[in-house]
Amino acid sequence: MNNNFYKRAAGLFYSRDEAERAVRALKDAGYDMDRVSVIARDADNIGGHETTEEVGNKADEGAATGAVTGGALGGITGLLVGLGALAIPGIGPILLAGAEATAIATTLAGGAIGAAAGGLIGALIGLGIPEEKAKIYSDRVKGGSFLVIVNGTAAEIARAETIMQQHGVEEFGIYDVPGAKATAVTDVDEDLRTRTDIADDEKIRLYEERLMVNKQRAKAGEVSVGKRVETETASVAVPIEKERIVIERSDATVGTVVSPGTADFAEGKVAEVELYEETADIKKQAFVREEVSVRKEVEQETVQASETIRREELEVDADGDVIER
Repeated sequence: MNNNFYKRAAGLFYSRDEAERAVRALKDAGYDMDRVSVIARDADNIGGHETTEEVGNKADEGAATGAVTGGALGGITGLLVGLGALAIPGIGPILLAGAEATAIATTLAGGAIGAAAGGLIGALIGLGIPEEKAKIYSDRVKGGSFLVIVNGTAAEIARAETIMQQHGVEEFGIYDVPGAKATAVTDVDEDLRTRTDIADDEKIRLYEERLMVNKQRAKAGEVSVGKRVETETASVAVPIEKERIVIERSDATVGTVVSPGTADFAEGKVAEVELYEETADIKKQAFVREEVSVRKEVEQETVQASETIRREELEVDADGDVIER
């Protein structure tokens, strides 16, 4: 193993399409495909063999094997170098694409890491992945997820992480490669003495504090508007008319003689007069006396606040001919 590649990243993708898109994005970004591996479970068969058979490493068969197992790994096999296949106890048949993955298949098939060591779990632990995480990866592969493993320097792994996160990676982790150290100049992504570009994780960042303002809305008061009923006695004068009968009697001239047959001597009712009178019919009726509208107005005012903030400034202690831009 090249100790320059002292970091290893691993993560799971739920589907083959997600894993393939992530691997293709790594390739499009210029990532070396020799450092990318994919491990997946083949639910039906491996390269045309029954699942009960141990197939072993098929890296030497190249594209032919990739075409046979394309149903499980799809276009991933055309992106990565090497292809392996193996039946692991407790998991079943798995496919391994990529140089490191096929090396794992060779190791497992050769019995160097047997069932007692946990099969795939033991192989992942041997790659520097913690046991707890290795169990998660193994269980998820058994359930149909795709495990993608990437090797590289810290800068390369940082770029790979960004790409994998953009494509929905799960259970992502970055681990140290056993036995590899990043202490020599050769462990850096490139020799900084000859580079003209600086990777993002190698740049010096100057920080400053800023005042972040948030407004909170709180209840400041409450106004209730209601009505009450007041009573009073109202008086009104209504003139009415009543009819009364008036009977006036006067004495006739004594001795006045009436014509013969004029005098009608009779008994009973001789006249009838109807009398009328008015009564006051008083009722109450409601009328709109006044209209009242209720609304709110917003008044604005400025609240002044001050805090002490800090800001970093770059200090350059130059010795020699240094150009600062």
